[in-house]
Amino acid sequence: MARIEHPKSPLIAKLRGVHLFHFEGAPCAQRVRFALAEKGLIRGQEVPWNADTPASLEASRDTWVSRHVSLIKKHHLTDEYAAIQPNMVVPALVHDGRLYVESMEIIEYLDETWRPNPLMPTDPNAAALARSLVEEGKRLHVSVRYVSFRWGLGRFGKLNAKEEETLRRLEPVGSPEELAGFYGRYDRGTIAEETFHEHLDALERGYAALEELLTGDGRPFLTGKAFSVADIIWAIKVLRIHECGYPFQRNFPALFAWFARVSQRRGFQDGVMQRHRTLNRAFRVKSTIENMLGVGLQRASQRQMRGSGSGGAPIAAQENAKNDQSGSSPSMT
Repeated sequence: MARIEHPKSPLIAKLRGVHLFHFEGAPCAQRVRFALAEKGLIRGQEVPWNADTPASLEASRDTWVSRHVSLIKKHHLTDEYAAIQPNMVVPALVHDGRLYVESMEIIEYLDETWRPNPLMPTDPNAAALARSLVEEGKRLHVSVRYVSFRWGLGRFGKLNAKEEETLRRLEPVGSPEELAGFYGRYDRGTIAEETFHEHLDALERGYAALEELLTGDGRPFLTGKAFSVADIIWAIKVLRIHECGYPFQRNFPALFAWFARVSQRRGFQDGVMQRHRTLNRAFRVKSTIENMLGVGLQRASQRQMRGSGSGGAPIAAQENAKNDQSGSSPSMT
């Protein structure tokens, strides 16, 4: 379990109940909000991410306190937030003074602590499949970043020189995120275009494996008849790349239909989309225009399909990352 035993921030020990440090549009935070909603924990009071007034320190029963860390305002690139989440990413979750980081480990903790609506299948084979799908989803984390920045965020994802300096100063040695290295290349435009396409290819291989799984027996969810943690991690991976304009309905129709079902769940609507709709629409308007102009992810996906194709076993994202060393939509309203 990714628990930080001795947090540097004095705020953590003061917090009672469940507090989530998150950003509405961050995929890893969206996973945790999805899980919180599925477990029956509802969004409670909204407070500044670093609030420590008496009223802000305690969550009401069966609710969680929302501590919104704006990635746009660069709240995460501060000494104060780095003392909470050393890797300077979201989410971070606190439960009665105990600090947890890494989204899938947080979800595992939630599932073990709040027993109703289990997210891990009881059938051993289905549980093994869920774990396998989660691990593959985690390995593709970096690929989602590359594709999101190239065909989604664009220039809005860049840091200025002062922000880069702060990131280099605060990022711990050996951070699994390797943000300083990524931004150092992205901000200067030195990431080869082929690298972005390799990460898109890695994602398409992952999507192709799910397409085969879903068409094999017509199952409603990834591990069978029951919704699971595997549906959570992959729904968010589809959501982000769908927002970037990827043609899921054309390339992976069974996966597209599955996402339409999952995105209508109350847990998705309340946990993921409740306050993300404006940003979601902005992403989709941008991607629609770029696809119309022939410079979007739809054209990139056509190139991928003509080239290596999307079949075969999924590729681990870290394998592709080595190369850096030299999108009609489901209703989400």
